[in-house]
Amino acid sequence: MILNKNECKKQPLVSVLITNYNYNHYLREAIDSALNQTYSHREVIVVDDGSTDNSREVIASYKDKIISVFKENGGQASAINAGFTISQGEIICFLDADDVWLPTKVEQVVQSACAYPNAVVIYHKVQNIDGTGQLTGKPWPPYKVIMGDIFSQVLKTGGWWPCPPSTALSFTRTFLMKVMNIPEEDYRFSAEPYLTDLAPFLGEIVGINQALSLFRLHGANNWSNPTDLDKRQLQNYEVRTEILNQKLINLGINVKVNLADHWPYQHLRYQLGYEKNLIYLSRLVFQDPWQSRLVSKLHMLLKIGMYKC
Repeated sequence: MILNKNECKKQPLVSVLITNYNYNHYLREAIDSALNQTYSHREVIVVDDGSTDNSREVIASYKDKIISVFKENGGQASAINAGFTISQGEIICFLDADDVWLPTKVEQVVQSACAYPNAVVIYHKVQNIDGTGQLTGKPWPPYKVIMGDIFSQVLKTGGWWPCPPSTALSFTRTFLMKVMNIPEEDYRFSAEPYLTDLAPFLGEIVGINQALSLFRLHGANNWSNPTDLDKRQLQNYEVRTEILNQKLINLGINVKVNLADHWPYQHLRYQLGYEKNLIYLSRLVFQDPWQSRLVSKLHMLLKIGMYKC
């Protein structure tokens, strides 16, 4: 359902969905950060995706403070699907088991959802931390936050918009009911792009200009391992675009995105030697609607960026 003013006064139920696979060293900190939110009308669902460490003992120690789901290993999409199936919230907030929320995160998400009733996704920036919890770098994404309808913009950018990782994403139940379940085989390792790709075509995107999550970069997650990362990311964009276009057809949305307009994808092709036309790449950069400053556009041509969405 779309949140209205009366529901906001009643405080909508928020489902916190934590997915875990072998992150026992970080899991307790993640769960505690969800339980210690300033917004109290929430349920915390922890889905363990067949861990082989002692994650299940950590989860069981919380007893009825959380809702526990233990399943065989099937990947992140499978874990999210399982958690969403039992969730009751009008807003569903994702939290990876190796990340941490700041205490006011859920409260601010609810405030934004109530202020923008047509929003399908509310997001915020993240602050990177290392494996020991030390801050690294500046908040990300480094763009001005998006507020509103970006349907026309994503059509011009091949479906790309600068969204953060899953720990900074919250979705309305109305939106998720239209697009779930996430294809489990295609999104085994990084599932949230299925949702963020679809979101601009079904409602407004609302950003909060604060880092409300600590995003942990360490040796065990996808984004810290450089081995063949560019090639895997290139293939990932191609699969995502194919699935997005097919899902739009299924939803009766008569549009199609094209990777020829997708700056991060074409940039990767250039890095890998598949694309050599710098004039073509320059045109994509200067047409980028997410970056308004000319100096920043020029900088993008000289430096490899961190593009996930």
